[in-house]
Amino acid sequence: MAGRVCCGLIPHLELARRPELTGAPAVVGGGDGRVLAASAEAMAAGVRPGLTLRQAEALCPAAAIVGADPVATSRLAERIAAQLYDLAPEVEVRLDGRAWLDLTGLPLPGRAIAAARRCLRAAAGVEPRLGLAAGPFAAALAATRARPGRLLQVEDVPAFLSPLPVAELDLDAEQLERLDLLGLRTLGAVAALGPRQLESQLGKAGRTAALLARGEEPLPLAPWRPLLVPGARCQLEPPVDDREALLFVARGLCGDLAGALGDRGAGARKVRVRLGVEDAPEESRESVVRHPLSSAAELFGLVSSWLREWRPAAPVTEVTIEVPELEAAGRRQLRLWMGGDGSAEEVRAALERLQDRHGVEVALAVRRALGTSPLAGQRHLLVPA
Repeated sequence: MAGRVCCGLIPHLELARRPELTGAPAVVGGGDGRVLAASAEAMAAGVRPGLTLRQAEALCPAAAIVGADPVATSRLAERIAAQLYDLAPEVEVRLDGRAWLDLTGLPLPGRAIAAARRCLRAAAGVEPRLGLAAGPFAAALAATRARPGRLLQVEDVPAFLSPLPVAELDLDAEQLERLDLLGLRTLGAVAALGPRQLESQLGKAGRTAALLARGEEPLPLAPWRPLLVPGARCQLEPPVDDREALLFVARGLCGDLAGALGDRGAGARKVRVRLGVEDAPEESRESVVRHPLSSAAELFGLVSSWLREWRPAAPVTEVTIEVPELEAAGRRQLRLWMGGDGSAEEVRAALERLQDRHGVEVALAVRRALGTSPLAGQRHLLVPA
């Protein structure tokens, strides 16, 4: 593939997280009383981000107007980024519905693109548009021109960009008006003028615009990285020496940690428990786990096994549970059953985890035995997978 960056385009995440609005005119209002996002149906009626909600209602009376929820939308972006991060070393997800993957160095980029398409479709409930080009700017423009569920690959970036309008550049209204006065109405015209000349007209933004129009991609991805989940802590007053009380506290802390891990699409690769002990040095236990833990039951299963055999030197004044090493939860079994898109490695890891917990006979495989026997039960055997 000539391109190295893939962009997937879905509706603004404020709309994507509301499947009941799919296919209907809808407007998301920001806290300033203006349109933050609009569905394709509302856009067809003339609604645009930045208009007042009153203007949007006049243009599209049938539109459902809903308020923004930045916290829920950011969590959705985190979940999408965590899943894409399992496919490519660098990803970026924006609230406006654009998601990029840098495919550089991937041995099977086509497989990563197919998996990204499934991920975005599951998140938004609609087929994403996909673009593939040498950089994020061209890839995003290709995605806007692709058909739903299809990939538009750009081989010759300057030729692709040349006829596109200057409105595709991230410039304010005054800067766009300045370009119009200069007779620069396409990206090709901006590219021909050159970065130095345009910088003299628009400053630094002009130089960046000229480089983008030439396909030189001066703006790299802002790569997403998993957020750290440092831990959960509970101070005990008065100090506790009852084991059941410690287990009760630990169960609650594991629940808090599981919620934080779920928001970030992560699993704990290492778990550490620290006990503050009255008038004595702190005591701790830690372990690297074979398969990342993300649920409250998984975390508590490990922590409770330690606490049941722990003999603190004195009553416990503080309990802290930390997960200092994380891994994307996509490497566990969470994605295996969504359209059958799990890799053999992921399926095997999930099977091993089930066998660790429930024994090797939890999953059985069919093996050929006495092939010539007239009895069906003798021709094949069930053995641990």
